[in-house]
Parts: sequence; structure tokens; C-alpha cells
Amino acid sequence: MKKKSVYIDLGVCIECGGCIDLAPDIFYFNESAGIMEVIDSIDNIDIELVEEAMKNCPKKCIFWEIY
Repeated sequence: MKKKSVYIDLGVCIECGGCIDLAPDIFYFNESAGIMEVIDSIDNIDIELVEEAMKNCPKKCIFWEIY
């Protein structure tokens, strides 16, 4: 069975924070690195919240990474 995780294309992301507003338990801004990140330790990610963040991202830089 294939697994998937959330990926942010940092080359496109404008760090607007919309994903954090929609899903603060999934996305956060790493102050020390100056980049948006996905919280890695999520076991049961809320797929609907991720999909909502993807849909509302102004730069469409949030993706599912399937492996």
C-alpha cells in the first residue's frame, strides 16, 4: 500500500500563513529557518483539512507526496 505525506514547494510558497489558519495542527512557520513546514509527527493526518489548505493556497504549492 502506498503512503502519502504533505509537501510544501518552498520555491513557490509566499508564506502567507493561510495553511496555518486552516490547519494549525498540520502546518507551522519555522521561525529559525524562515520557512513554512509540515508537522512530521502526525500519525492520523486530517485529509480534509489538508485538501482545504491545498484548495485555498494562493500559490498552489501544497501537494501530496506519494511513495
